[in-house]
Amino acid sequence: MALISVKILGAEQALSDADSDLIEFVNTTIRARAFQTIGDLKRATPVDTGRARNSWTLTRVPGEFANTLEARAGTSSSLLAPPSRLEIEPLYLTNGVDYISKLNEGSSRQAPARFIESTVSKNFDLELVVYEEI
Repeated sequence: MALISVKILGAEQALSDADSDLIEFVNTTIRARAFQTIGDLKRATPVDTGRARNSWTLTRVPGEFANTLEARAGTSSSLLAPPSRLEIEPLYLTNGVDYISKLNEGSSRQAPARFIESTVSKNFDLELVVYEEI
């Protein structure tokens, strides 16, 4: 009986590339959903001056809030780098106005109580979302 041995060259690299592609795909998909959620949150946020509506930010750093003028100018540190190929990256949807919690509790007739959770749940499973006040 003859034994045959086959050595597959490049298998580790192929798997590593596939892992990187999958990680990048997941990060890109999550970002797309997060950007959709920000748009939805902006539409759902009650408006008086527009400050709360325009204060929604997507970052990779918890508690970091983009200055709207800096973000428009492209100089904000909160701008997202391209999606990672190395690890699944956490993303943070934040709003830095001090009264966003009151609005979310229903203080405005323009939006129901818990409009943030209701809006986020359209794009994300709330069991996977951490909601916290900073």
